[in-house]
Amino acid sequence: MAAVRTASFSLVVAALIAFAAAPAQAQDAEKARQLFQQGSKYYDLGQFDKAIEAWQQGYDQKSDPGFLYNIAQAYRQKQDAAKAIFFYKGYLRNSPKAHNRADVEQKIAALQKQLDAGTPANPPNNTTPPPNNTGTPPNNTTTPPNNGSTVTQMSPTEPPPGPEVVVQQPPPNFADAATPTILRPAPPPTAVASGRLEITGAIGPAFWSSGVNGEAKPSFVLKPGIAYYFGQPMSRLRFRAGALFGLTFMGANEDGSNVYFLSVLLDPGLEIRLTSSGRWYGLLDLGLGIQMLTGLEPRSRLLAANETLTVNGVQGLFETRVAATVGYRWLPDLAVFTSLASSDSKQKQHFYAPITRAEWLFGAAYRF
Repeated sequence: MAAVRTASFSLVVAALIAFAAAPAQAQDAEKARQLFQQGSKYYDLGQFDKAIEAWQQGYDQKSDPGFLYNIAQAYRQKQDAAKAIFFYKGYLRNSPKAHNRADVEQKIAALQKQLDAGTPANPPNNTTPPPNNTGTPPNNTTTPPNNGSTVTQMSPTEPPPGPEVVVQQPPPNFADAATPTILRPAPPPTAVASGRLEITGAIGPAFWSSGVNGEAKPSFVLKPGIAYYFGQPMSRLRFRAGALFGLTFMGANEDGSNVYFLSVLLDPGLEIRLTSSGRWYGLLDLGLGIQMLTGLEPRSRLLAANETLTVNGVQGLFETRVAATVGYRWLPDLAVFTSLASSDSKQKQHFYAPITRAEWLFGAAYRF
C-alpha cells in the first residue's frame, strides 16, 4: 500500500508541475494588452512608426489577428500601400471569418490601384498659391508745391507686398482613428465566479497502509467541506480558510465488524490558477484536527496484541492530512476535481500502530 500511495502522490505532483507553466500564458496576454494600449495611444497621436512597433511586439506576445489589422491601418496612414496590403492580407488569412472582411477587401483593392498607379494612398496638398495682390501701381507724379518748385515723387516699380498668405498642409486623415477601426485583442474568457464561499463534496476509495494487525481491505471515504477564499478571483495565488469533515470505515474488529472514523479538520490551503482563464486550477491543503473512532471492540485488530483491554465510548486520535488537488471549472461557480491525500494519526497508547491511509477522491465544488 505504501507503494500505491507513493505512486499516487508522484502522479499528482507531476500533474501540478505540468500545469504550473500555464500561468505564463496569462502574463503574455497581459503584456499584449499593455502593448495594444501603447500602440493605440501612438496611433491617436499620429506616431504611426511607434504604434507599429508596439503592435508588432504585442503580436509576439499573443498572436491575435487584430494586431495585424491595426498594423495595416498604421501603414495605410503612412501611405505605404505595399506593407498595408501585406498586413491586411495577413489579417484575413489568420481571421477567415472576420466580420469586417468585405471592408478590408475594399481597402486592399483601393491600395492596389494606388500602388499600380504609383500614387500615394493620401497624396498631400503642397500647393501654395501666390499672394493675392490686386493693387495697381501708381504712376510717377509731379506735384507743384506752393513755392513754384517741382518735386518728383517716385513710386516703386512693383507694388508693395501684401499680407503673406500661408496655406498649410492639411493634417493626416484621422477619420479612421475616430471610428473603431483598430481591433482590440479579445481578452481571455474568465471562468471564475466572484463568490468567496465554497462548499465541496467528494467520495472515493481509501487504502489503509498501516494501523491494523493484518491486512485491511480498501474502503470508501466521504469528504464534505466548506471554505472561504481571500484575494481577487483571477489572482494567480489565493489563500483559503476551510473546514473538512470525513467519514470512512475499516473492518478491523475480531468478528469482522466495522470501526468507523469520523474526522473534523481545519483545512487551510493555497489555490493556484493554472490557466489564463482560471478554468484549470490546483489546490494544496493541510488539514489538522481529530478523528474519532466508533464501533471499536475489545481484541480489535487496531488495538495492541496480547493485551486485555476494555473499550469505553469513542476513541479520539489527532489527525494530519496532506492533499493535492487538480480541478476544472465546468461553470464559473461549479467545478469538478480529483485529489490525492494522505491521512495520518500517530500511534496512541494501547493501539497496534500509527493509522495511515491514502485517499483518492472525486468531487464537485460550488462557489457562491
